[in-house]
Amino acid sequence: MFEFFSLGTKAYYRRAEIMLREARFAQLEHEAAAEHHQALARMYAERVARLEGRHSEVKQSEKTPLPPTPMVESQRSERAPFRVLTQTPNGTQGAV
Repeated sequence: MFEFFSLGTKAYYRRAEIMLREARFAQLEHEAAAEHHQALARMYAERVARLEGRHSEVKQSEKTPLPPTPMVESQRSERAPFRVLTQTPNGTQGAV
């Protein structure tokens, strides 16, 4: 319990240096973590602002619906007809 009386001042000096080095290292780690968390907070604040902007745009567009436009024959998209594929005995597919 009273070992510190028998130790010399050099031992205390070395221990103090070690503790100081550990404290500086912990300070550096925490500063790096704080910078990281600050960047994350800034990123999420920008995301919130962006999402709120989109949300308000959607709400605004719901309040003022667009008038329905009649569908003209030329506006219809021309699609290729559907093809029904059947399995053939040799493993290839043929169109019906």
